[in-house]
Amino acid sequence: MPDGHSTTQHTRKIPGFCALCRARCGCLSVVENGRLVAVEPNPDHPTGAALCAKGRAAPDLVYSPDRLLYPMKRTRPKGDADPGWRRIGWDEALDIAVRALGRLRDSGGPESVAFSVTTPSATALSDAVPWIERLINAFNSPNWCYATELCNWHKDYARKFTFGVGVTAPDFEHTGCMLVWGHNPSASWLTHAQGALSAKARGARIIVVDPRPAGLVNKADLWLRVRPGSDGALALAVAGVMIEQGWYDAKFMRDWSNGPLLIDPTTERFLTGADLATGGSDRHFVAWDEVRGQPVLYDPASGTYKGESPHLALLGCFTLDTSRGRISCQTGFELYRQLCRRYTAERAAELCWVDPDDIRAMARMLWESRPAAYYGWTGVGQHTNAAQTDRAIALVCALTGSFDAPGGNVIFDRLATNDVRGTELMPPAQRHKALGFDKRPLGPPRDGWVTGRDLYDAILTGHPYPIRGLVGFGANLLVSHADGSRAAGALAALDFYLHADLFMTPTAAFADVVLPVASAWEREGLRIGFEISQAAEGLVQLRAPVVEARGEARSDTWIVFELAQRLGLGAQFWDGDIDAAYRHLLAPSGISLEALRQAPEGIRTPLRTRYRKYAGNGTGAAPGFATPTRKVEVYSEQLLQCGQAPLPDFIEPALGPYSSGGVAERFPLVLTCAKTATFCHSQHRNLPRLRRRMPDPLVELHPEAAAVRGVKEGDWIAIETPHGQFRGRARLRVGFDPRVVAAQHGWWQACPELGLPGYDPIGAGSANYNAAIRADDVDPISGVPGHRSYLCQIRKLSHER
Repeated sequence: MPDGHSTTQHTRKIPGFCALCRARCGCLSVVENGRLVAVEPNPDHPTGAALCAKGRAAPDLVYSPDRLLYPMKRTRPKGDADPGWRRIGWDEALDIAVRALGRLRDSGGPESVAFSVTTPSATALSDAVPWIERLINAFNSPNWCYATELCNWHKDYARKFTFGVGVTAPDFEHTGCMLVWGHNPSASWLTHAQGALSAKARGARIIVVDPRPAGLVNKADLWLRVRPGSDGALALAVAGVMIEQGWYDAKFMRDWSNGPLLIDPTTERFLTGADLATGGSDRHFVAWDEVRGQPVLYDPASGTYKGESPHLALLGCFTLDTSRGRISCQTGFELYRQLCRRYTAERAAELCWVDPDDIRAMARMLWESRPAAYYGWTGVGQHTNAAQTDRAIALVCALTGSFDAPGGNVIFDRLATNDVRGTELMPPAQRHKALGFDKRPLGPPRDGWVTGRDLYDAILTGHPYPIRGLVGFGANLLVSHADGSRAAGALAALDFYLHADLFMTPTAAFADVVLPVASAWEREGLRIGFEISQAAEGLVQLRAPVVEARGEARSDTWIVFELAQRLGLGAQFWDGDIDAAYRHLLAPSGISLEALRQAPEGIRTPLRTRYRKYAGNGTGAAPGFATPTRKVEVYSEQLLQCGQAPLPDFIEPALGPYSSGGVAERFPLVLTCAKTATFCHSQHRNLPRLRRRMPDPLVELHPEAAAVRGVKEGDWIAIETPHGQFRGRARLRVGFDPRVVAAQHGWWQACPELGLPGYDPIGAGSANYNAAIRADDVDPISGVPGHRSYLCQIRKLSHER
């Protein structure tokens, strides 16, 4: 173990990074006489001199009396209140698991075993996720319950429908306007908050779109307090103002979007060369040269237009001679403009509960303060209209012309590495068996990611085929997914369930075998690039274990490699040699594992950012964008072919105030939720250092809404939805819209050291937000339920807790 920087004979400060969230802040672990006593920020790390309360509470986490320390086996039926846990050894635990998983694979195929994996964005699982994914692929299970639709899918995958790539990094160092939409970096990505504030100090503007007066709102030049779930309408209205006022980069949209392509009004598809009276290829699309007054062909294979440099019409309707006679076609951008015109600032203000002047001010600020950078996350992703909302926001960003430009959203250069996820190990036909693939072929099932609801249905109904086994890495399904009661029934019905975790969660309690996981301070962790800047992307760091693992806890990576060996997959896992796997991963970078172990502060490699990579380097054809048309897709024929709207029209949330009829009369408040900076989702409420900061589950609401219902600050209240209820303590906030209530998810753990209770995940007395949310209605592309745009009513409870 590296000594790091010694301060006394018995005290060491060991450089590393905190793995507990997406920020991966650089830190110094203070170890006295072999015991972790503190974690401090490391100002020399490119993530900046920041560390949140969760990272500082690492000693509480490592030494928690609740930790799982030994493999445990259930000895009593799952219906019993007492599971009868019996301590067993690792060999016995893994042998039981391998026999059960092998039996299920042989009888029902590998698809009969699903995997559940917690998010690496807000837990320490990021150390192991590539290896877990490799195990899933090598096992050939197409069913990975990853909660991606609840977390990252919309920003990282729905964004590809527009730009061909997920949301890229804001260039904080050069931006003139930072748009933060449904993302509170103060709670979820501290280095993003620092970056935005540094940009502000340099003179940049900050726009925040969020229902809550939280995070960067106090530093924002403009805050739009949007109604949860109406973000798509707001984006269309902002874009409409920008287009009508000419506040958009027409050259970028003409040259680098598919907006100039003409749409056949009868098929709603791109007009092709084969449609023209003069004939041509159906592989070429048609635009209009407004100077020559004639059609011009576009070849998406090369990303070029035929003939001399055309003067493309971006807006307008044009009459052409076709094999079906003369028809009038509009450009894709013209159709987009007409869609945006339907959402005037005044109409959007009524839908979104914002001031129409703020909509116009946002449009002006985005244009006049360019270059503009953007980041959004779960605040725009946890609604039943989330995929099209992301499209609508992406097109607002496209209008600024800032994509991959200095100060915009850029693709930083990264070190070359080998991909170890093993996607090539899964046959395509097997991957297409993923639950929900038939319903959402462009959504998460395309990559094997399945929703909790589809998983529960397959377990309980056997449709489309039975799921009989589950391997869980930290996923707390009962608390973190909708349909908690259905989750409990499904978990109880499994033939075999193996779960690895630091604590015995309500979900782990359904397992047949539970494996103890080492904390991030007790295991190695390799990080290649730290995302926040080009300098940070050039850092490679191997975090050393700073203390011995407690009990018999092991790293998730070790567990994966052991399982793989025993399942007969050792050849795909370097015969169990984790160091050999690391060397393979690092090989293209030129950095050795041995060098990293000798440099606990990490190794920095100078990298250079190349902007506007879509335009190429001036020689040969420009690469364009990784989309079907090789352009930014204003109009998505890919979505149209799957029965979805090619333009991002706004659809009211499935359980919104304007779509629910009589339901809204009984449940007049819009219920939303937000991540707290204090805890990692459903973890760590048992840690005294953190629970002192937030002793109870909080429900934020406006004083007017509270007064009407006889609720005062600090009262315990019931939050009732059409599908269940949970409890919390009222916190009155004047910055809220009186029609909106914001609660917290993740509550179940007790903190005995402080005398603070835990809560049942389902049933009477529950404080589980997701016990009151169902997944009957979901986004048709991604499958996400309306976690953040539900309807509710509140009432004061006559008793505490």
